[in-house]
Amino acid sequence: MKNWYLLVLVLLFSCSQQPQKNYINYVDPLIGTRPWSHATTVSEEGNHEQNGQTIPAVTSPFGMTQWTPQIIAHENKCWAPYYNGSITVQGFRGSHWLSGSCTQDYGSVTVFPTQIKKGFIFGPRQRQTMCLMQTEKASPAYMSFLFSEKSILTEITGTKRCGFFRFSWLDEEEPTIMLDINSDEGKGYIKVDLEKQEVYGYNPAQRIYSGQDEPAGISGYFVARFDHEIVKYGTWGDFDYEHGSTERKDQKQIGAYVTFNVEDASPVKLKIGTSFTSIDNARKNLEEEIADWDFEGTKEKMEATWNKYLGRIDVQSDNEEELTKFYTAMYHALFHPRLMSDVNGDYPAFSKQYEVKNTSEFDYYGDFSNWDIFRAQMPLLSLIAPKEYYDMVKSLLAKAEDGGWLPIFPMWNNYTSAMIGDHSTSILSDAAMKGFDFDLEKAYKYMRKNAYESPDEGDYKDGKGRRALSSYLQFGYIPLEDVVTDAFHTDEQVSRTLEYAYNDWCVAQVANKLEQTDDYNDLISRSYNYSNVFDEDQGWVNGKYADGSFYSDFDPEAKMYFITEGTPKHYTWFVPHDVEGLISIMGGKEVFSEKLNSMIDDKLYWHGNEPSHHIPFLFNYVDEWDKTQKTVKYILSTEYDLGPGGLSGNDDAGQLSAWYVFGAMGFYPMCPGSNEYELSSPIFEQVTLYLDKNFYPGGKFILKAEEATSSSVFAAVKLNGKESETKINHEDLQKGGTLKFLK
Repeated sequence: MKNWYLLVLVLLFSCSQQPQKNYINYVDPLIGTRPWSHATTVSEEGNHEQNGQTIPAVTSPFGMTQWTPQIIAHENKCWAPYYNGSITVQGFRGSHWLSGSCTQDYGSVTVFPTQIKKGFIFGPRQRQTMCLMQTEKASPAYMSFLFSEKSILTEITGTKRCGFFRFSWLDEEEPTIMLDINSDEGKGYIKVDLEKQEVYGYNPAQRIYSGQDEPAGISGYFVARFDHEIVKYGTWGDFDYEHGSTERKDQKQIGAYVTFNVEDASPVKLKIGTSFTSIDNARKNLEEEIADWDFEGTKEKMEATWNKYLGRIDVQSDNEEELTKFYTAMYHALFHPRLMSDVNGDYPAFSKQYEVKNTSEFDYYGDFSNWDIFRAQMPLLSLIAPKEYYDMVKSLLAKAEDGGWLPIFPMWNNYTSAMIGDHSTSILSDAAMKGFDFDLEKAYKYMRKNAYESPDEGDYKDGKGRRALSSYLQFGYIPLEDVVTDAFHTDEQVSRTLEYAYNDWCVAQVANKLEQTDDYNDLISRSYNYSNVFDEDQGWVNGKYADGSFYSDFDPEAKMYFITEGTPKHYTWFVPHDVEGLISIMGGKEVFSEKLNSMIDDKLYWHGNEPSHHIPFLFNYVDEWDKTQKTVKYILSTEYDLGPGGLSGNDDAGQLSAWYVFGAMGFYPMCPGSNEYELSSPIFEQVTLYLDKNFYPGGKFILKAEEATSSSVFAAVKLNGKESETKINHEDLQKGGTLKFLK
């Protein structure tokens, strides 16, 4: 037995040889799990603002459920289930946390291996145990943890909808597995089914933002099976336990345990299926995705899946640190949106109460952090995961059909009004302009509805429709008198005006494609509304009253109540659809350049939040491509790092990470819906995108940059041998070819 334990420790902490092109070797799941480790970023006071808010998750790309260590027992807003730095854990959670966010976890279940002979301690906070994580082998496909005091080894792998655990006990007496329902509201259900030899249950999701504290109409369902017979069992709830009981419902902190007989040091395997529709479908998902007890085989399939997705961008470099940052960024960018449909096509109807729909035409996805991901993360998915991206677009339309309105920030399968803008329109417009073949007439119906109509009071409070649309339509901007009630972010009138102007431009692109000329002309006219909040006396956007006067107590570098998560100097630049117009109202290229350079040189740029992300690429519009390259590469090297503190702000469903991927490749989708990418330059000598020929007939696009480094600046660029501007079109990627950067 001692020899077995020694072997476990040797295997646990030794490094194995991996294939040279094993991309998951370059993924560090711990990046972003701790506060930012430097002080180069602009900041403001706020909850977890400088945390990456990511979790070290075993998951499939866009997986239904992520499996992660747990140090936080609740599902409260802004608290990820895990933060690096703790030496103890409470178990391993099947989580629906929006990676990198400040929202909430929901519908989760936690698994904890223990031994009841050493004392029956069931509360997550009370039972927390010293834990060593095998960081050398941690990957998206496999993680392992050692409870050093109890000599219990936990290994985790999984599939799209399921988790697979392998537990090994040094002491074989009464090995036990506990399962918790993590409901903060004292709701949920758990059952030990001795006939089926299963533990199953559900954790109902609750809404926040719009519909605060109301039932979300979905639950996280699970079915757990074991490869050993259950010999002891019990449940707990309301801080009391009962050995021999099999069922609990709607009590605080409910859970169950099962104990096994183990001989010859054999591990106990647990596989757990999850679903958002029913226990039966969680079981079907499990039977379809993990039909046997082959842990190693499941792990190898998951590794192959991740290598396939990560390998869709192959970069040539001898710099291990840059490779780790790049492929970890890809890993984080491939978490969301979340798969919500089952293997049989069932999925929860959007914004309904426990209604189930079915389709065989697409996989249904949820948790769209649209204010963040429309900028770079969704455009990245259109390149490296076009099939899933296509289904995500169809999922947004399915939500609109179910709820009657195109959702703006759909989370936990509901409307939320969590953030500002109307960026489902950006995502749909971008997909349409890229040639993805979905029902454009239907999409335009709902895009137009959001742009022109306001819902009744009940629907508005439920999170449907644009906030403050009536004021926007009346004045051409949102005046300060409209404090924008029934929104998580109240006020922020200037930022809303700027974002609605861009959203109107997006809807106009689809109107033009459908030959809706009157709508197109009107929406294009509205897309210039950004100019209505530009204060020429101040030289920046400013709050504006209904009588046309501007806010007087103005400071362009201070947080203003009419600006979202930033300052007027951050938001003035948000005119991605009409940069030439912004240059004009600022006073021309010279003034524009001076202000833009000042933003960067005076360190006013804030990379840790999304509104600034396109700013470095604006130098291209004033013929300063060299400054674009220098700025982007400076950000890549100073706002991203190795280790748990390696992200300078919330990753927000992979947006911060997607920015890194584009920045390191040397091009960026500055205005989704335009089909244009602004160039910086690669940090790698060669980047090869292997593109799905069903969507990209050329199949491959190569960026070559000889002697590229993290600081090199190039003087010219050629596309397929011909001199090019400092931008490329999406059609160039579709055709395939080579973009060469020249010194």
